[in-house]
Amino acid sequence: KEKNKNEKKEPIPKRKIVKLPKQSAFNPNQKAIALTFDDGPNPSTTSKILNALKENKGHATFFVLGSRVQYYPDMLNKIRKGGNEIGNHSYSHPLLTRLPLKQAVKQVEETQQIIEKASGFTPTHFRPPYGGTNGQINAAVNMKVTLWDVDPEDWKYRNSQYVANYILTHASSGETVLMHDIYDTSANAAVTIIKELTKQGYQLLTVSELEQWKELRAKKGELNT
Repeated sequence: KEKNKNEKKEPIPKRKIVKLPKQSAFNPNQKAIALTFDDGPNPSTTSKILNALKENKGHATFFVLGSRVQYYPDMLNKIRKGGNEIGNHSYSHPLLTRLPLKQAVKQVEETQQIIEKASGFTPTHFRPPYGGTNGQINAAVNMKVTLWDVDPEDWKYRNSQYVANYILTHASSGETVLMHDIYDTSANAAVTIIKELTKQGYQLLTVSELEQWKELRAKKGELNT
C-alpha cells in the first residue's frame, strides 16, 4: 500500500496514461492497412513478425487455430502484449460448409474457449478456413466474419521476395492482407512489408482498428458534404 502512495507523488502514473492511447490511437486522415496472419501460432515465425511490428509501432491480427494454441498457449500473450488482435480460425482448419452445422459451430466455439483459457481474450472476429462459410454458420457463431482483399498465396509461393513484392504492388489503403505466419518465407516477407508500408506512411492496424478507422472516415465524409 505504501508503495502506491509513493507512486502518486511521482509523475509515473501520468506517463502510464500517456502510453495507453499511443498504443491504440490512429489517425483517420492517414492511410491504413490491416495485415492478418492465419494458421498459427508458431513460436519462431510468429515471434519474428511480432518483433517487426513492435519495431515499426504497428499492429496486426492473428487468426489462430485452436489445435495450435493448445501446443503454444504462451504465444497468445506475446501477441496481445504488442497491442495485436487475436481472431478465431477454427480448431483444425476444415471447410466448415462441408460439415454438419453442429460440428462447424463446435470448431469455432471450442477454439473460442481455448483462446480465452490461454489468454483471457475473447476474439470478436472469425475467419473461416478457405473463406468458406454461409449464413447459417455466421448466424450460429455470431461473430464478425473477416475475409481479405489481398492474397499473395504465400502458402503456394514460398518465396519471400515474391510475396513481399506482390503485397506491396497490390495492397492499398483500407484493405486487409492475408498471410500465414507458419512459414519462414512468409515471416521474412512480413518483416519486409511491415518496414516498407510503414515507410510509405501506412498505419498498420488490427482488423478491429481498421473498422473504427473506416467509421471515423465515413463520419468525416458526412461532415464534409
